[in-house]
Amino acid sequence: MPGCPHRKVRPLGEGAVGDVHLCVDVFARRLVVVKWLRAEVHTGSEASARFHLEAKRMAGVQFDGVIKVEDFGSDDFGRTWMAMEFVDGVNPAAAIPEGDGWGVHRLIQGVGQALDELHGLGVVHRDLKPDNVLLRAGATGWEPVIIDLGIAKWLAHEAATATGSVFGTPHYMSPEQFRDTKHVGPATDRYALAVIAFELLTGQLPYDGRTLPELLQQHMEADIPGLRIPQRAPRRGSTVENAAGAQRGYHEVPSLDAFMRRAMAKNPSERFSSGAEMADAFSGAAQRDGVWQPVVDPTPLFEPMMLPSIELSLAGHPPQTFDIRRGPVVLGRHEACQFIVPSPRMSRLHACIYPHRGRVWVADLKSQNGSQYMGRQLTPGVPVPLRSDSGSATLKLYDQEISVRALRG
Repeated sequence: MPGCPHRKVRPLGEGAVGDVHLCVDVFARRLVVVKWLRAEVHTGSEASARFHLEAKRMAGVQFDGVIKVEDFGSDDFGRTWMAMEFVDGVNPAAAIPEGDGWGVHRLIQGVGQALDELHGLGVVHRDLKPDNVLLRAGATGWEPVIIDLGIAKWLAHEAATATGSVFGTPHYMSPEQFRDTKHVGPATDRYALAVIAFELLTGQLPYDGRTLPELLQQHMEADIPGLRIPQRAPRRGSTVENAAGAQRGYHEVPSLDAFMRRAMAKNPSERFSSGAEMADAFSGAAQRDGVWQPVVDPTPLFEPMMLPSIELSLAGHPPQTFDIRRGPVVLGRHEACQFIVPSPRMSRLHACIYPHRGRVWVADLKSQNGSQYMGRQLTPGVPVPLRSDSGSATLKLYDQEISVRALRG
């Protein structure tokens, strides 16, 4: 089994069974996301074998709305890893303001469709939450993507059932998940999606117990709370007319309250039978309650880069220009690097310049002798933004000074 071919750029998160990093694929000049399982989940274990089986299963899946698994294996230390596509996006709450019924519908529609397709493969996520969904740039402004498939979650699930603990994120867990974390179905994922919709609409979670037992009791026994959706001024590009003078307060939303009572029903069989049915029901309810402001001229998630190319110059060598929109640029002495620095003191893969959220960043790739940008020492795993004007900056890779300048495409 080959080792992981990707180099870590920065950490993205750490979970119960592993950690996730943004990485660079030097040969293909692209960013990827790699999840490593903890060392104690050794290669020959039953859990690792199951992980590989599920990763292989998902690697052949190609549909919108779910992050794509591209490769998997074990590294030289026996750690199992999985590489997924990199999604350049934002958390749902960053683009969907409170009370935005139209935006919430788009989220339910996109995530619901992705869940329907996953469920059709026999895959239940079990831990859907806002942190596992990103909004990426699309033709209509943005589109949602499930970025954590939960493939590694079978390992946490097995550990939880073995110890008698609860698996999942309590604020988004269904009643049946509290009762029996092992035997849950698609309705559990749709319950979590309803909780996410509730939170986006109101800015609050439906249940906010401070302890696990209190949350358990609320999800299993408490009534579904009514929605308190703040009235919003018409946003730019909205089709709503003559609403500027409306008195600010809270909407009366009987249809959406009824929607939530069904979407979050205690009995899984009483909930919507699919993500598509759920999205259609929400659309009708939001329009009846007047919580609906379609956008005809969507605002991009990120401002376009005015200077999308970079020029790199090393003394004694001709300058090289790269369109950063086409992928990251790796600097080092390895022949696969986009910008080769012919010095024996360079690391093979020394530093990386890459685009993210409309800006350009530089990161040290855990080089042996270190990197500096504008006189500042770069800490591995902590990228810094490049200057965004056309002025020249200095990137020092150990003792080699490289001039960096942004250019128009």
